[in-house]
Amino acid sequence: MKTFAISGRFVETPPPADWREHLARMLGAKPRRIGTWAELGLYGALRCMADAGEKMLPPDVQVWLGSRRGTYAATDTVLGQMRDDLPMPLAFLQTQPSQLLALLAAQLQWQGHACFVAGGEPGALLRLAAAQAGKDGILLGWLDEMSGGETRWLRLRPCTEMDGGYIAATAETLFTAQISHLRLSGMGLETRRAGQSALVQE
Repeated sequence: MKTFAISGRFVETPPPADWREHLARMLGAKPRRIGTWAELGLYGALRCMADAGEKMLPPDVQVWLGSRRGTYAATDTVLGQMRDDLPMPLAFLQTQPSQLLALLAAQLQWQGHACFVAGGEPGALLRLAAAQAGKDGILLGWLDEMSGGETRWLRLRPCTEMDGGYIAATAETLFTAQISHLRLSGMGLETRRAGQSALVQE
């Protein structure tokens, strides 16, 4: 069984109309040569890190990113370009989900394990990430640029359980604001609401 405290959270589905302006302020300049999918991921991850009070990721953190459709829009653009000729280099680069992971690593001055998982749902991504998480925990993201976009992120830190109070939960509740802790056990995903007796971080 693994238990995590949620030290940072950011959820916007969809983000506000001026989210790109917020991103430019966080980066100190408007990002260039990256697509909407990567921009939306950077925006959510940096807001989550700010909520956690962190400007850089510790060395043993793992970054896990999931999406049902991935870089769907960029891929559609490239397929259209291929009907006539070779795709444009920047358009092709924007089809690569790992571009966002490299951008995050550079922005957060971090080197470590990062992974993109296509398809499934956030609960499955969490189970996979938790099985490999180290002492500094996880930065977990779920991203989609379709239908207005969604960017959902959690900063998870391993902690030691002191008492009970957990209830069974579904993947849909994973990013709910009222949740302060979560754990994965033989019973599946369980969550704990904020305001209950505390857990001690390792």
